[in-house]
Amino acid sequence: MRLRSSSKRWLMIITAAAVFAGGTALQSRLRGTSAASAAADMAEETGEAIYMQHCLACHAADGQGSGKYPALVGDKAKKGRLANYDKAYAYISRNMPGDNPGSMREEEYKAVTKYVLGLNGIPTDFSDIAGHWAAKEITALQDLRFIDGYTENGKLLFKPDQAITRAEFIRYFAKAKEWFLTNSTESDLTDLPKNADRAYILTAIEYGVIEGYPDHTFKPRGTLTRAEISAILARSEMLQASGPAGFRDVSPGFWAADVIAAVQESGLFGGYEDGTFAPDRKMTRAEAVAVIYRLLNPQ
Repeated sequence: MRLRSSSKRWLMIITAAAVFAGGTALQSRLRGTSAASAAADMAEETGEAIYMQHCLACHAADGQGSGKYPALVGDKAKKGRLANYDKAYAYISRNMPGDNPGSMREEEYKAVTKYVLGLNGIPTDFSDIAGHWAAKEITALQDLRFIDGYTENGKLLFKPDQAITRAEFIRYFAKAKEWFLTNSTESDLTDLPKNADRAYILTAIEYGVIEGYPDHTFKPRGTLTRAEISAILARSEMLQASGPAGFRDVSPGFWAADVIAAVQESGLFGGYEDGTFAPDRKMTRAEAVAVIYRLLNPQ
């Protein structure tokens, strides 16, 4: 996105004023906010500064675009290239800045993506995890773009205490493991989704970490139990136990006894204070994310 000399002078004046005002405002906020809030404010201001520097001339201050450059604000953009964070990030990182696409740092692309989504009134941070025991893990994996949420009534929700579905967990797990997705689309499973989850599921099956049911279904919207996720983790990480786990509700003959013992020894997750593991309990979205976080950040 090259600027004419007159546009450059105009942009420098605007940018200088924005930096001065932004710096003063940021200093004021830093005195009375937490480090996390300050970091969020800094990211927002950085996104605006990057937009002013690299996007303004081509897409205009209001994001409506000019000439051959498409609008970044409006219903058409929100239904297409900016439908969600992943699509917006992919579009922006491939095309901006126009004079040297791909030349900015990842953090800069993240910041300007959030800013552009904000111009469209699209939320980018989960509004329902403040104070939740897994807020740190959820935020960390969101920043890495491994997880997603639900947009309802203008808010982005993670729904941490809702049971995670089989498709959701496989999508998050595959992203965290950075698997190369299979090109195959064929399967004898009759209920695979036709969206991007299909590739994640087929890849997980190829890796041997999960499988379908005898009736040739996968049940992508079905839930996963703690025992089932233990099996996925044990297969993926090739975990083996040196002995039984010792939970009073996991008998030696239970189908997942060995994998439960293996994940307990690995420290990925364990049981409860009452000596139980609750193998048939549905795994929540927060619990699943916490397990993936521990896998990526071993103690």
